[in-house]
Amino acid sequence: MTQHNNATNVSTETDPWADIRPFMDHEVADVLARLSRDNELLDALTRFRLPRMARWAPSLARLFASRAVRREVKDVSTVYEFQMRIAHYMERMIRTTTDAFEVTGLDKLDANGAYLFIGNHRDISLDPAFVNYALYQANRDTVRIAIGDNLLKKPYVTDLMRLNKASLCHAAPGVNARC
Repeated sequence: MTQHNNATNVSTETDPWADIRPFMDHEVADVLARLSRDNELLDALTRFRLPRMARWAPSLARLFASRAVRREVKDVSTVYEFQMRIAHYMERMIRTTTDAFEVTGLDKLDANGAYLFIGNHRDISLDPAFVNYALYQANRDTVRIAIGDNLLKKPYVTDLMRLNKASLCHAAPGVNARC
């Protein structure tokens, strides 16, 4: 399976879409480095993985989480590599939190065709994650995702979604959506 972020390496200074498009491969390392220092992300991780330490020694817990994140992504330099790291966590999450995960019909889709998948908005991040995981299991390229930026309140969540091929759609009242 070969997957690539097909976007060209356009300078973010001249790219009018740089703030809403998915991250390009040449941006991945910097984004991951920034995430490994993001206190809000580190706090969320430590509350989940080290709850007692997060409560009693939050700075130490963040330090451990930061080191773990850096270790986990040290060799990741492309969107594809990031998604392959996430696949392991998706497998574990599905195994430990669901009774079953079944996908049917992917064999009926032309591997060279383009398709539009529309979620039912049950979960802004998990719906596309499940679609991407199903495609990954079928040895297919993962999808690009379009989501409203009003649904992403935390910068680290926005970064994670854009690392997973998400474009942010911005629509202010009375203004056409910019997606």
